Amino acid sequence: MVLELGYFVSCYRKSLSMMYNPTKKLQRSSQILSILAKYGFKDAIARLPWKGPRASLERNIDVDKISVYTRIRMALEELGPAFIKLGQSASTREGLLPKDLVEELKKLEDNVPPFEVDIQEYLTEELGLDITEQFETIASEPFAAASIAQVYRATLKNGTNVVLKVRRPGIDEVMLVDLALMRDIAKILTMYNDALENLNLSLIVESFAMTLQEEMSLVIERHNIERFAKNFKGNKLIKVPKVYPDLSSDRVLCMEYLDGFKVTDVVEIKRRGMDVETLVKNGINLYLEQVIIHGFFHGDPHPGNMMVMPDGRIAFLDFGNMGKLLGIDRRQLEEFIQSAISEDAVRLADVIEDVAVVSHIPDRNQFERSLYEIFDMIDNVSLGDLSLDLLFNKLWKIIGDNRLYFPEYIYQLMRGISLMEGIGRQLYPDLNIMESIKPFARRIMMERLSPEAIFKKGKHKIESFARDVEKLPEDMRALVRLFRTGNFTLNHRLISARSFNAILRKGVNRIVIGIMFMSLNLLGGMVIVARIEPQWWGIPVFAWICLGSAWVFAVYLFIAMIRAKDND
Repeated sequence: MVLELGYFVSCYRKSLSMMYNPTKKLQRSSQILSILAKYGFKDAIARLPWKGPRASLERNIDVDKISVYTRIRMALEELGPAFIKLGQSASTREGLLPKDLVEELKKLEDNVPPFEVDIQEYLTEELGLDITEQFETIASEPFAAASIAQVYRATLKNGTNVVLKVRRPGIDEVMLVDLALMRDIAKILTMYNDALENLNLSLIVESFAMTLQEEMSLVIERHNIERFAKNFKGNKLIKVPKVYPDLSSDRVLCMEYLDGFKVTDVVEIKRRGMDVETLVKNGINLYLEQVIIHGFFHGDPHPGNMMVMPDGRIAFLDFGNMGKLLGIDRRQLEEFIQSAISEDAVRLADVIEDVAVVSHIPDRNQFERSLYEIFDMIDNVSLGDLSLDLLFNKLWKIIGDNRLYFPEYIYQLMRGISLMEGIGRQLYPDLNIMESIKPFARRIMMERLSPEAIFKKGKHKIESFARDVEKLPEDMRALVRLFRTGNFTLNHRLISARSFNAILRKGVNRIVIGIMFMSLNLLGGMVIVARIEPQWWGIPVFAWICLGSAWVFAVYLFIAMIRAKDND
């Protein structure tokens, strides 16, 4: 409860901090104009609503000898941390950007010098504690630095080794000013460029802004670590660092120091007598469990964010960027996996369209055919040669051709699984991640077919139906209002009265049978949960009768629909 309160307090503070100094925005816009001009983007500058000194718009590099995509990458690097992170985020949208641009954006690195600060004074002011009573030692220099924070080694009074992640002073306003300017740029560019409008540049910026604001809050990161630890409590294959809430705030995070080695260090893995294949499969399975079972997964599992502990456990680091799946997201992911495993392209196309925030599919048949081609490629490529890069390249092309834009977690998921497979194949070239996914797919199937799941689904359907019936009078009144105002539009096809009566009768009959099927399933599930006697094979006899009758209705309804289709 305290963590949730801290989270919302943090968000509230951020909303207040949106009132940044307009003068700083003006100064920053002038700096951006100068950098864009330096790399030859005067056409873009002409469309922006800002003005800068003419002298600052003079070029000082020969842009004719450098490709436009390289210049974009160089400009982002010079624009600073927020723009570098935007470029890194955009590099995961491979289907929406030119391939050469994606390759350039992947070269962006978050390398910044450490900021100078009296760490003890900083901690005393931020935590409101006597630091000498809490820590035995605190390193004066950081051992790692990034755009948002830097990290120090320290030792608690009880001898425990910890790390202190400290946020850069003033980074909030810097990032918020840059985000405001990014929104301005995205809005202007999409007004004047159809390609950028199709790219959904504004959506990319908004999605990035939400992710960046979460990354800036160390309260949220602490909450992420605690949730992650709870998900894997008792798991012997993973190590999650312990956090110290009393020594943490929104700007400081104190957590356990993990003394391991890099996950890609094959020499060290073998020197310690660890089995490489087992280690790789454990890592893949742990990541799939994060995604499929818990719906809460690491958003950036590159080699620098993973390590192997001396006892063989795998540790994930840096929990600022986490993917989160809501209930509906997890159900859609389960549908996606089941459709892919069963090679049902029609159903898979439906799921993809449901998940997409924006979609412009010009030819549905070609869309489904493209998915069938992926299935055919999987069936005909040997397991040793099959890689996710191969599949994702094909999938990204389909996404680009149909102008599909997904929620942020989809891009995090695709990047995360791709990174995990890359690490796995580097250590163990014979890795087949598709085989690792199948046990999770079987688990999903068994859970969906369990009596509890059927009962829950049936209950949900009936409640949904009841809500629709309850809203029917309101819908009828709305329909009458449309008639009265003359705004009612009807698209119709003339048929005979006899045919209409027959269609209506059949439709009503099928609705009644469908309701009977759901009701009997629900009743059977309730009887199973109540464990009423007598029982047969551990299931109440009355439940067998209800479920059997339900499936008789289902078979009848299925046969009737097939016959109706044949008659049509």
